[in-house]
Amino acid sequence: MNELEDIEKIDKMVEKSSLLPEFLRNKLAINIISVLIVLVLCFVALKLVHKIIRKFLNSNKNKLKRNPAKLETLSRIFYSIIRIIIIFIAITMILDMFGINTSSLIATAGIGGIAIALGAQTVIADFVKGVLIIFDDKLRVGEWVVCSGVEGTVEEVNLRITKIRDYNGSLHIIPNSNITNVQNYNRGAQKSEAYFCVSNDTKLEDVKEMIEAVSQKIISMPKYKKAFIEDLSFFEITEFKDFSYKVRVTSLVKMGKQWEISRKVRELIKIEMEKRNIKSSLLEEEIYEKI
Repeated sequence: MNELEDIEKIDKMVEKSSLLPEFLRNKLAINIISVLIVLVLCFVALKLVHKIIRKFLNSNKNKLKRNPAKLETLSRIFYSIIRIIIIFIAITMILDMFGINTSSLIATAGIGGIAIALGAQTVIADFVKGVLIIFDDKLRVGEWVVCSGVEGTVEEVNLRITKIRDYNGSLHIIPNSNITNVQNYNRGAQKSEAYFCVSNDTKLEDVKEMIEAVSQKIISMPKYKKAFIEDLSFFEITEFKDFSYKVRVTSLVKMGKQWEISRKVRELIKIEMEKRNIKSSLLEEEIYEKI
């Protein structure tokens, strides 16, 4: 009882005290001031988080060689997630100040979140995979790739889907959760190759000489002069047929140039074979003559 009496005495002293302004004796006024403090702290925390995220991504931009647009997307994603968390904490604190029980609210939000997560597992998986694709820099707009059984040019990469347009012009819209393996033809030097057949009576030395002539011709062209990292050369005989054998030539070229150079090499080889009178296969009458 003595303790209760002491507390009551202290309360009466505070009420009569002239040292405290009148508005501080009002509980509503105190709550309003507390809310303003929470809001200010929330605002400062959001500004600080945004600054830290921007500083981290900018400091790693050159080192990681990320696409600037994707870095901006990542920055917005991380900031949005952290902003939701901070705002939720601030709202919970404000409700507590006004005597509202937030434990039931948090429990309801948790149950609702679980229900939403179970009902939208695929969407969440697409979102998470989209973040990882952007962060790992697996795909960029304009690159030629093979993924999920589709080969073509990347037209769009966002948090839920990836759009790829194939050689025939068809647009493939692929959920990010389905992208498990990516073959990217636009990262680093690429191997350009071409195949052609010559008749069995053609000497391999003549074939290599012709390949060297083609190599010198294509390198001298202004359009392809700077495209080669390793010159065109004989690689192997890939197959022996009844009346011919198949030759493979290769070169190392800059990314994105491999298909164009392969087409040009086949064209030049055909021209050179005609000039040197090298046949792609023995004719039937020639076979009988040899017999």
